[in-house]
Amino acid sequence: MLYKKREKSYKLQVMELLQYRIELSSEGRRELSSQESGYTGECGLDTFTGELTCECLVLNDLPLVISGTDFQIDALIITLHEIGLYEVKNYAGEYLHNDGFFEGVHSDFSFHSPIERVNRHTSLLRSLLKKHHFTMPIKQYVVFIHPEFMLYDASLYKKVLLRATLPGHFRKLNKCSGELSNMHIQLTKKLCDISEQTDPYTKGIPQYTFEGCKKGVVCEKCGCFVREIQFKSKVCRCLECGYQELVTKALSRHIREYHLLFPLRRMNISGIYEWCGGVFSERKIRAALQKEYQAVSAGKYRHYE
Repeated sequence: MLYKKREKSYKLQVMELLQYRIELSSEGRRELSSQESGYTGECGLDTFTGELTCECLVLNDLPLVISGTDFQIDALIITLHEIGLYEVKNYAGEYLHNDGFFEGVHSDFSFHSPIERVNRHTSLLRSLLKKHHFTMPIKQYVVFIHPEFMLYDASLYKKVLLRATLPGHFRKLNKCSGELSNMHIQLTKKLCDISEQTDPYTKGIPQYTFEGCKKGVVCEKCGCFVREIQFKSKVCRCLECGYQELVTKALSRHIREYHLLFPLRRMNISGIYEWCGGVFSERKIRAALQKEYQAVSAGKYRHYE
């Protein structure tokens, strides 16, 4: 059973928005591409875990912390007798394992072995469970979800799952029988509680300011800026790709964007008006804020939370 659904990480959400608002460096563009590829790979694993029929609890995208050390788990599957910890990678190509690196057979591309990373996460998770008085065996796996990934090192296959081996792996998991106990439920709730209280991972997000961001309304489909909206029109239309979006939906999207990028900045009518480049009237902004948020204070100091 899916207990915690997957959502885009805070880092990915922020970088997807910033790509239209600031000039990303080449390193920033690579980081964004890596984040998008990783999320696509994780969603690929979800197509398998979503079809599990055995008694289990699936937790996706868990940021956790113990003794000041943060770590991120792509997926956990809690069954009757053990916990499965899954680290997902979305690389393509043929690789050999050599001294802590995966090296391309037909290219110069190489990357640090994710085996070390998943071992570290397993150790941290085990310590976290012990701290909260839970004891369960943990099995760790690195999932190479891309169908064109190949690893030539049989010694790692107990910890590595390739795309072609996933159906068999989850068929075997489906054979697990027995009902989960209250302990399993309490463990799951505790992990989710810790996850909610853990600060999001922000390393690699470029520095940005409100003043330094380009203002305006961004087309949801192509990312171009919408120059204007006709008076009394209920839709905003992108002149570049022709995509049309309800004004109420587009405005709500940009308010959420403002709040995500600038959580410490007061959310008020003038701030949203400036962020949207004056495309939406103050009357529309006021109506949207009153509908979705709670007004704080009054007069010129009024803002929304």
